[in-house]
Order: sequence, then C-alpha cells, then structure tokens
Amino acid sequence: MIKSLLICNYALLKNVSINFTNGFTVVSGETGAGKSIMLDALSLLLGKRVERFSENENIPKSIIEGVFTIDNSKKQFFTDNDLDFETETVVRREINQKGKSRAFINDTPVLLQVLTAFGKQILEIYAQHQSVLFKDKDAQFKLIDQLAKSKKELANYQQELKFYSTLKMELSVIKKSGSLSASELEFLQFQYDELDGANLTLNEIVELEQQITLLDNVDGIALAIAESKHHFNNEQGVLSSLSLVQRRLLEFDSFNDLSERVGVLIIESNDITAELSDINNKLEADPEQLLKLNNRLDLLNSLFQKHRKQFIEELIDCKNEIEGKINISGSFELQLAAKQKEITEQFDVLKITSTILNEKRVKVLLKLKSQIQQHLQNLGMPYAQFKVVLTSTDTYHQFGNTEISFLFSANKGSALQEVDKVASGGELSRLMLAIKYIAAQSSKIDTLVFDEIDTGVSGEIASLMGDMMLEISKKNQLIAISHLPQIASKANTHLKVVKTVNDLNTTSDVVALNKQERIKEIAKLLSGKKLTKAAFDNAVELLSQ
Repeated sequence: MIKSLLICNYALLKNVSINFTNGFTVVSGETGAGKSIMLDALSLLLGKRVERFSENENIPKSIIEGVFTIDNSKKQFFTDNDLDFETETVVRREINQKGKSRAFINDTPVLLQVLTAFGKQILEIYAQHQSVLFKDKDAQFKLIDQLAKSKKELANYQQELKFYSTLKMELSVIKKSGSLSASELEFLQFQYDELDGANLTLNEIVELEQQITLLDNVDGIALAIAESKHHFNNEQGVLSSLSLVQRRLLEFDSFNDLSERVGVLIIESNDITAELSDINNKLEADPEQLLKLNNRLDLLNSLFQKHRKQFIEELIDCKNEIEGKINISGSFELQLAAKQKEITEQFDVLKITSTILNEKRVKVLLKLKSQIQQHLQNLGMPYAQFKVVLTSTDTYHQFGNTEISFLFSANKGSALQEVDKVASGGELSRLMLAIKYIAAQSSKIDTLVFDEIDTGVSGEIASLMGDMMLEISKKNQLIAISHLPQIASKANTHLKVVKTVNDLNTTSDVVALNKQERIKEIAKLLSGKKLTKAAFDNAVELLSQ
C-alpha cells in the first residue's frame, strides 16, 4: 500500500506532503483545485512518461517521492532487478527543467521500464472516462485469467507458442537458404573454395607486414646495427665509458647504490648488443621470399576488397557462413521435411495447451456473469445483463486461439452488444465497480485508485457504490476521487485538495479533514457554495450511517 506521497514543484503542487492510511480514502475538492495533478504526479512516480512538461529554467526541478509498504510476495521483483528489498520501499522520481527524468527505488537508479513494472505490481489507477478494460482485449483476457486462476495454464501455452513460432522462423530460414539456383550455388562454392584455399590465420597481416618491412630494408638495418654495435663496443663507446664510471664510483662507499644502477645499465647494454648481433646474423637479402610475402599480402587485400571486410576474423566468419549455406542447400529437402514434422508435432501440443487454458477460463464465466448481474441489480439496474463470450479461431496469439467479447445490455428486452458501444457513463461506472469488486477478491494489487468512477450516478445508487468501495477497501487500500457526498461519507479518511490564489501565484495543497471539517465538506458537496442547516444536518446523518 502507499503510505505517503511527497510532491515538490509539480504544477500547482509546490510542497505537498500526503499521508495515506489503510482502508478507504476519499479525495474531494473543487474543479480545478488540483486533484488531477495529484493523480498525475502519482502516475509519474510509478512509470508514466513525462508529457507536456513546461520547460522553464526559472522553476526548480520537480521531485515526487512515495513510501510504499511492501510484503514478501513482491520480493522476487527486487531480486530479479538487483534491488534492495525493504518492507518500506521509497520510490523517487526527479524531473529537471527540460523534462528529463531520473528514477530511484530505495536510492538505486532504475530504468523507466523497471519503475513501470514496479508500479503494475503495487497500484492500479482507473478513470471512468478511459474505460480501458472495455476496449483493450488484452486487458479483458488478463482479467479473466486472474479470476480463473489460470496463470500457470497461460504460461504453459505461451511457452509452447514461443517454441512453435521459433520453429516456423527456422522453417522460413531453411526455405530461403534452400531456394538457391544452380548458378548461385556454383558461385557460393567458388567463394568458399577461394577463402578455404587461402588458409587464413589470425594475426597474419601484422606478421606479414613486419617481415616485408625487414626484407625491404636489409641494407639499412645492417648499417644501423653495425653503427650501433660500434658505439657500444669501441674503446670510447658506451660499455667502456660505463665500466669506467662504475670503477670510479666503487672507490667510495657512499656511491654503492649508484654503482649498482650503473651495473644494471652495463648488463642491459650487453643484452642490447647481443640482440643486435642475433638480428644481424639472421639478416639475409632474399628477393624471392620478399616477392612471396608481397603476393600473399596482395591476395589477402584482394579478399578484403571482394568481401568488403577489414579483418582476417571477418573473412573466416564469411567462409563459415558460406559453408553453412552450401550445406543447407545440399540437404534442403531432408531439413525441410524434418522441420515441417517438428512444426506439425508442436502444433498438436499447442492445441492441447490452448484447450486446457480455455477450459479453465470457461469454468469461471458463468459464475462471473451471475455475480456481475447480481451486483448491477443491487446498484439499481434490475434488468442488466452481462456476458463474456470466448470464440474459437484458427489464429493463435499470446492469449490463446480465442477472441473475447464483453457483452452488455442495460434494459429489458435489449440485445447484448459490446460494452463500449451501448453503455452510458453511469452504466459504465456501475459495471466497472462491479468488476473491480469481484476482481479485488483475487487481486495481488495492493492499492486501487478510482478517479471519479462514480460519474453519472447519484442519490441511493451513489450510496450503494460507496458501500461497495468500502467493502473493497477491507482487502485492498482504496483511494477514490469523488464529488458525491454519499460516497465521501463512507470513507475512513477524507482528504481535500485546496487551491490558494494570491497576488503572486496560485498553489494547491492536500489536507486531511477532521470530523467537523468533513461535515462541512460533505455539506458543501450536498448544497454547493451556499451552506444551509439542512445540508449540515444531512451531512451529519450521512456520516453516522
């Protein structure tokens, strides 16, 4: 559940701290006071992308921070994302003046997709005007699988579907590779023979260039060696001079360290002259070898140019790839038949897992229909009908081989049709509340947020909706933005968004109301700006129910 929310410098909310409690919390406030801004800040905190952010270098960065109480059922998420698990988890999002944001979970920076995944496990926001559930088929499947407890069956099906799709992709590759003409196959064979005959070895270019440089400069190298050895070994050379210096230093104990260092130089100089002698002994002008090395280098450069490569490793990979194409082409018919057999067998497995999944779903549909229709009757819709229809198809998608439809009729004698095509705003509100009431019984979401889900209802129906929200809040923390006094009176906690206007700016705050303040606020919701004694009496009565 969400324990607290801090909002700094986000639109009208400059420095707002909100504490939430278990159970049912209602949020009210005049139109334009900032209720939607508060909700938008909460959405941003849990992964919503930054949109329509006003760039202004004079405004400090926005900071939104929430503290969430987490139970052990969410621990795997923290393990999977290498995050510290805390029962009180702190989530923070910072948005700079240019609209760029950073996110943190327990002070560890996280990517936006990780933040979004966290949010989906913790909190769900429903706004009546969005009606996502009644338009998004994926959301409908997810709801049915939640109610049917068919998560395991769905996972098994999706695993088999993934394997089936992989086999079909492999078949496509085989067909593409095996469709080579005789001339194409002949050309590939020529390329392979040429690369294979080149006997390619790693690091060969570097070694060739070193040997060619050596053979190209035999005379100059020999002269350089001779002059170097002369400077090291003549009577006035380096070795003679270093020996003289060492003898003089050895005459005095205070120079022991320096004499040792000169000794090291003498040893190193002797090694250098020995290595020069070794190189000189190996020097030999060999025009034939030089020609051979240059021809080898020309061959490699020619292969680089032909295949548009830069390194020996790339040529070796190219050779292996060509060899693979040739081998596939040679055994095309056998591979094609084997892969098609695999696909046929996997399709049979796929059908079985989809059937098991659909059977698990169908078992819950009749009960769901009965429950929703009963709740709708309790909410003042005695003739309402609701039905979920699963229709088998030949197409296999991530949720099975069925199409799903949520059908609804509000009036007696009316035919069932797709919900989003026939339901009014008030009907959608009651239908969604009934669905959320049922889903809450099996939901793993800790917190539900209803943004004016009560649109289009009033009076006794609003009171009944308030009773259902209160019942939902016994299992899930429930936060509802509402203008209806009948619903506000049912809440355990009442928050109000208040807007303040002065000569310099406009700001909003969120305050928790005590009992007397609640009575006044509910009276306002009942009568508008002009408060009457009857409104106060009615407010007191609503709160006492």
